[in-house]
Amino acid sequence: MSVSKNNQLLSTDRELKDISNRNIEDIKEFVDTANSRLDAIKSITSNSHAIAADAVTAMICENQDSVNSKISLDTTNKMSVCLRDGEIILRIVSYLLITDDESVLAKSCLKDLKNTYLALGVPLKNAIRVVELMRDATISDLKSTVNSMTGDKCFLPELISNTNYQFARIINLLK
Repeated sequence: MSVSKNNQLLSTDRELKDISNRNIEDIKEFVDTANSRLDAIKSITSNSHAIAADAVTAMICENQDSVNSKISLDTTNKMSVCLRDGEIILRIVSYLLITDDESVLAKSCLKDLKNTYLALGVPLKNAIRVVELMRDATISDLKSTVNSMTGDKCFLPELISNTNYQFARIINLLK
């Protein structure tokens, strides 16, 4: 195992006599930052149901005509699908934030998300709005989770940037 810190490679292959107090501090800092980042990401999955439900509800409040129009046949089914997909999206974003494995989008059900919504008669602008609302709620959740933590919070700007990027990729799947 190896870890890069300030362009210095920390590796388990090194002999113990080569490890200085500075190396140990770098390793501790890396582990603390990684654990804090994982705790923040865990918060997304813990709150995924509430984030998705709030986003769908907010979108409906913003677009009352989407419920009252003639394209709103079987609204309960559409809402159920949106809630289910919202939670799936949040779990995939969490996975992407941990692994940065871009292949997950090609392998996941999200690649056909647009076709699913078109087949159900869900307006794509509404689906995109739900994902935008989830993104905003997720970032808010990350900020509040990290702000309640003790220790270094230097990873937060990068985590928020990565979160924005991953949600933008999902929104692009719906366009």
